[in-house]
Amino acid sequence: MLRILLSSVMLLGISATGHAADAYVMNQNMFNPKPVYNWTGFFVGGVIGYGGGQFNNAIPTFAGPTGESGGLTAGAQVGYNRQLNRNWAIGLEADISTLDIEGSSVNGSFKEDWFATARVRGGYTYSRYFAYLTVGLAFTHKEAARAGFGSGDDIVTGFTGGVGLEGKINEKWSAKVEYLYVHVPDDGITTSGGVNVVGGSDNHIGRFGVNYHF
Repeated sequence: MLRILLSSVMLLGISATGHAADAYVMNQNMFNPKPVYNWTGFFVGGVIGYGGGQFNNAIPTFAGPTGESGGLTAGAQVGYNRQLNRNWAIGLEADISTLDIEGSSVNGSFKEDWFATARVRGGYTYSRYFAYLTVGLAFTHKEAARAGFGSGDDIVTGFTGGVGLEGKINEKWSAKVEYLYVHVPDDGITTSGGVNVVGGSDNHIGRFGVNYHF
């Protein structure tokens, strides 16, 4: 009988220890959760979306067209992220994409066919998601033509800012949705016939992207 009692006590002790360990692990996971994904590292990827613009100008005598235009945009990107702590991350990103924003009038035409950006981005990370704000420089290629005076082109430096949400599909792949505002300043493009055509635009870019993380 004594042997049976001792065996029962030992079994109860082992069972209680096991339950205590399980409770400790559960409490640790509940109150000290570890981040599921870490965003630190380099990445490269591609984007596709739609870009629309509102043309404007400041010198009516030799100005480009006014009005709205838009079309498909597609390109590539590269960057680096740094996880600061469990809930915040920052990064750098550079990209280049096609544009299809153009306008025309009786006197000539104005076109933007590609743009590139160099930006910082930072925001809040939770589990597999990274919600961020981004700001930086935009470089837009513009072409202008004036009836009877030929055409010319230039790369104009402007401002860009936006917001995005990126989510990890797994450790190596992520997908994002992003909005960028791109301001293209009014400036003059000298055509081959010597006419200075002035114009700029305010562009709105919505796009979807996929990144591979190293």
